[in-house]
Amino acid sequence: MTTSEVISLVQAIIWPTFALIVVFVFRRSLIKLLSAVEKRIDSGAEVTSTWVTFGAVPSNLKSPEGNAPVTDSHLALIHSSWRYPKKDAEYKRPMYTFHVVIQATDEVLDRIESVKYSLHPSYPNPIQIVTDRKSRFKLKELAWGESSVRAEIKIKEQEQTIKLSRYINLTQSGPRI
Repeated sequence: MTTSEVISLVQAIIWPTFALIVVFVFRRSLIKLLSAVEKRIDSGAEVTSTWVTFGAVPSNLKSPEGNAPVTDSHLALIHSSWRYPKKDAEYKRPMYTFHVVIQATDEVLDRIESVKYSLHPSYPNPIQIVTDRKSRFKLKELAWGESSVRAEIKIKEQEQTIKLSRYINLTQSGPRI
């Protein structure tokens, strides 16, 4: 074996070994961090870990002042998901249900005319328009895999629509929204 081959071998071994040592030394903090991420995803509440804080579902969204237009800073797209085993046999795989709603003040929600949701093209009905203000323009769907949902929000008496998107992760038992 040549010297350069020995050096390459040592380099190939050192970084993974170093990474394993770091993981071992900081395992408690890493477990705490991963637990915080899991709790945040499952609950939607603010979770603090050693190195990072995961924010709560937006509750500090403001209404536009006066007759100012509604913008994406006045709205948020939030979701929750949970296992839905009643549909497993029908679809021959583990199924989940997810709900997506618009988070905003009542004044902003009152100004929304409709929300056009765009799902992955594999859905039988990938474009869905929701006009139900009382439900916060809720979209209800089944899923077997994670994907993104896009929302185009039409505001009454406002030409420009607002576009938001949300990555839909699937959890075992998310909160009902």
